[in-house]
Amino acid sequence: MTRILQLLLRLLLMWRGVKGAALPVFPSFLPPLTTTLVGPAEDLTTYPDPNTIFTQQNNTELRSQVGTTAVLHCIAHNVGENTVSWIRRRDYHLLTVGSQAYSSDDRFQVRYIKNENDWQLHIRYVQVRDDGVYECQVSSHPPISLFATLRVLEATSEILGGPEKYMTVGSSLRLVCVLRDNTQPPSYVFWYHDEQMINFHSTREVRVENNGGLSVLFLSNVRPADSGNYTCAPSNARHSYINIHVLKGGETPAAIHSGTVTLSCPVLLLLLLLWLGCGHFTLTSCATTVEGRGVGLAVT
Repeated sequence: MTRILQLLLRLLLMWRGVKGAALPVFPSFLPPLTTTLVGPAEDLTTYPDPNTIFTQQNNTELRSQVGTTAVLHCIAHNVGENTVSWIRRRDYHLLTVGSQAYSSDDRFQVRYIKNENDWQLHIRYVQVRDDGVYECQVSSHPPISLFATLRVLEATSEILGGPEKYMTVGSSLRLVCVLRDNTQPPSYVFWYHDEQMINFHSTREVRVENNGGLSVLFLSNVRPADSGNYTCAPSNARHSYINIHVLKGGETPAAIHSGTVTLSCPVLLLLLLLWLGCGHFTLTSCATTVEGRGVGLAVT
């Protein structure tokens, strides 16, 4: 139909005597504009693999105790030829690349659980400085990431009744050590008397009972040699201390703190003679206090 119209138009122009005139251009008669490209066009815009899927919640938080092993999870499906890496966000330190540890700190390890597609970051012997945000990154273009926050708790212990306790000769000692802020029970709790570990004392009747967040020390028939510092030392918590004072007959806690010595009357006369030239004294019956330079003596 278009060709017939063009032919009729040409005949009309020739009839008017206009020879060689250009035909007017009617857009509706023109074929649609097409562009032929030589070779495929390069798409400079890149997108992450839509098939790569994180199947766990982002921005999770894990609480871990000092000295334990923290495990951060990164479940990523359809990773393909991309690489999964773990990065510490505090200083952008690269910890692992693929299945290899990249950090010089050998506490950081990666474990790939194939049947779960889980790229786990293991941090052994967790320290307070490990607290912070960690990034699991898949090396697509641009990269896609999953974030996890590690909260490090420093567990402590406390011996109830401290920091000092007074006992009488022959009585029984019972010390209770309570663990606080612990996310898991300790592997062991050692008790020390001064520098000696006494959990398995061969010559004394010592018993230790551990029950989760508690450790109890029992020592029967205490004697003056049992005085001293006692330490509760859990495997994964800060140690705690208490001083035990075993009082001899007639001795008082005040006498221990002030350095006061209780003496009998026969000794009084000798002491008075020795101190006449270096101090002053008062004598009332058989209850006498002799005060010298820097020393207090209570005589009864």
